[in-house]
Amino acid sequence: MKRQELIKTSPLRLLSPVDCGQVAGRHLALVKAPAGTGKTAILVQIALDTLLRGEQVVHVGINDTLDKIKLWYGEVFATLARQVNLVNATRVESEIMGHRLLMTFMADNFTPLRLAQRLEALGRHHISLPACLVIDGLVAEPGIYMELQGYARKRNLTIWLSCPEGPAPADQLADTLLELQTSPEGVTSLVVVKDDTGYARPGAAMTLDAQALNLCR
Repeated sequence: MKRQELIKTSPLRLLSPVDCGQVAGRHLALVKAPAGTGKTAILVQIALDTLLRGEQVVHVGINDTLDKIKLWYGEVFATLARQVNLVNATRVESEIMGHRLLMTFMADNFTPLRLAQRLEALGRHHISLPACLVIDGLVAEPGIYMELQGYARKRNLTIWLSCPEGPAPADQLADTLLELQTSPEGVTSLVVVKDDTGYARPGAAMTLDAQALNLCR
């Protein structure tokens, strides 16, 4: 399979059109699932889909290391490339990772202001703001999510977050809310709970391979 075919056939087309990574009005998006069930893998797949389309992504890891984040990307991309028999996979990986920027914060040192300052500093290095910002591992008070939503709207970018199962302060603020759900038959799916943009249909779902942690239709 060639790169463009992979983009067109991705299950993530349920969330965004093939020719544009951003959906008008989507500034805060949430992936909700119990701990240890694949939230990081899902966020990385969303980021990779954006990268494959030539857009820039900033991935922020909370209480994580750069090496661990790089390992996630390497493993998820390798699994994807192998499953679809991606043509020139090594070259494609090298090309898209050039559009990825990684940042880490300790939980007690993270604030939206500090994040914004680091992002704004990219301009001094002639790096434009990303179309997609992924924040993995953030558990915070409602005010933090409100600040992130405000920043995303101000800069017209989409912020993808992960959060554990149960009520979360970001639920009501999120323009798009996805949740991992397991059927009585044991099939785990990433389900669109809501999408205020009108692009994704509530109830639409992508199956999650429990072993490889990759999304499929």
